[in-house]
Amino acid sequence: MSTAYADEVQESVPTRPASPAPRSRRLAVPVSAIVTAATLGLLQAWALAAWAAQDDKALRDVLIKWDAGWMTKIAEFGYFGFSVSPDPSERVEWQSVAFFPGYPVLVRMFSSPLSVLGKQDATFIAALVVSAAASFVFAWGVARLALDVARRMPTEGSVPPALSVRTQVVLTVAVTVLAFGAPMSFIYWMPYSEALFSALTVWALVMMLRRRYLAAGVLTLFAGLTRLTAIALILTLVVVAAVELWGWARRRPGFPVAAVTAPFVGALGMASYLHWADGVVAEIGGYFAAQERGWSSQFDLGLATLSWLSEHLVVQNRGDHDEVAYVLSSWAIIVAGVLCASSLWPLLRRWLPWQVWLTAILVAGSVLGSDGIMHARPRLLLLPVLLLSLPFVVRGVLWVARDRTRRWGGGVLLAAAGVVWCALGFGFFGWMIVEFQYGI
Repeated sequence: MSTAYADEVQESVPTRPASPAPRSRRLAVPVSAIVTAATLGLLQAWALAAWAAQDDKALRDVLIKWDAGWMTKIAEFGYFGFSVSPDPSERVEWQSVAFFPGYPVLVRMFSSPLSVLGKQDATFIAALVVSAAASFVFAWGVARLALDVARRMPTEGSVPPALSVRTQVVLTVAVTVLAFGAPMSFIYWMPYSEALFSALTVWALVMMLRRRYLAAGVLTLFAGLTRLTAIALILTLVVVAAVELWGWARRRPGFPVAAVTAPFVGALGMASYLHWADGVVAEIGGYFAAQERGWSSQFDLGLATLSWLSEHLVVQNRGDHDEVAYVLSSWAIIVAGVLCASSLWPLLRRWLPWQVWLTAILVAGSVLGSDGIMHARPRLLLLPVLLLSLPFVVRGVLWVARDRTRRWGGGVLLAAAGVVWCALGFGFFGWMIVEFQYGI
């Protein structure tokens, strides 16, 4: 380990600090994450409003498109008896059950006081509040996960680094920019369930890495009430339980009750909703039949994805905004697939904890291996792309921080990369949400 890094790496971080850190140190990470996320969100909202205005569109109309309309309608009216089209006679019968209740229920809870006070657009305002709050929790969770990854990442001397407050803040800003500057990342601020599900997922992973398995199981329970892809967390908890049982069988230090219980707790949310949904749409075959009939969503081992890519890799008519969006979506799918394959390297090098890797791969596999709305894939792949990119960003930040001679040049390089990443990410999102006429 280099002497220049001595001010950054003092000793291996203990599992439980001997004394509580000063309040300023404990607040550095959450405050940095929230401020960075809020700054990016405000900048993106301002730029999006300007872009939409050029097309004579209001920002509210852009934010309430597609799934956002479904979410707010479910929050306001329940699962049935409303219309998502201009024709009020076209009432929803069964398509709405594809959307899990976690996010709409929270929106309903926050909108009720506003409705009582006669506030117009109460549901829409409440949805934005819920998404913003979830985004801040998500940003904090990403930072905590990145710090846990950094502390497990070996250095030249094979000693995990004890990070200074400065390094923690830099790392927090870097991974928050990675998350909230990515293509389609403005979706976190919209009336979508992305921010809520992502927040629950990253904190569940933080709890797993810290061996707080019951907490991870409870968070997974709520994730299972939010998105079907919570199956990835449930399966990860099953593998965690198997690993803990194997360790107990070999050493018998004490039966791992929490680890074995966690998968059952985590599965309760999803199982409960699917049971209810199967009952209310039993006449068409249950929840998965509604998914297939309403949204053409079914697992097909990636055949539909490969068919889509074969047709939408090159723009034939640049004046066709929809075709451009199709091609952008296709290349986002390809990048995600390449990242999944390349993630084996940081996994085998132990830069990336296997719990994080497995969850990300399972989410990506469920998305890439299913039929459905292909141009929504960039949004659905946001979380696995973030999780699989973490070790590279963490490694880059630590490489810069490790040597004083690299800090200025490396810092400028990291800042420039962040600016380019955010610009590309917003350009991608702006095109998909303003110029593209279909669902995202």
